[in-house]
Amino acid sequence: MSRENVQPAKWIETARRAIEAWNRQDLDAFLDTWHPDCVWRPAFPRSLEGVRTVYRGREGIARAWHGVRAVWDEYRLDPEDAQIVGDKLVVVGHVYAHGRESGLDLESGWSGLATFRDGLAISTFDWLDRDAASKP
Repeated sequence: MSRENVQPAKWIETARRAIEAWNRQDLDAFLDTWHPDCVWRPAFPRSLEGVRTVYRGREGIARAWHGVRAVWDEYRLDPEDAQIVGDKLVVVGHVYAHGRESGLDLESGWSGLATFRDGLAISTFDWLDRDAASKP
């Protein structure tokens, strides 16, 4: 198998491990999928820290994690498809969440656009829109 085919397969595996860790609420395993110099703009900060908040480094990722877990009892990603587009990975699916105190239920389309370095996520942007990741 050529190197060109190995890297994208590793990206998909890293994304799968990250989503599984997120869904089982395993912060350490989730952080293990991120490059130390990472940036993440998740879909959920609009309700936590404002529109387009970007979290930097693993400490920032952990802060985002704790912020979302403080607001939501459940915040689960259900990926349905992953495709390599150039040097990026596009993942689409749904998000399901249940508010800790509010009781609010959220069900939405979801998409993510990720780039990788050394097999780890270096930059990821998420949207509560199935088509948004394919438009940037």
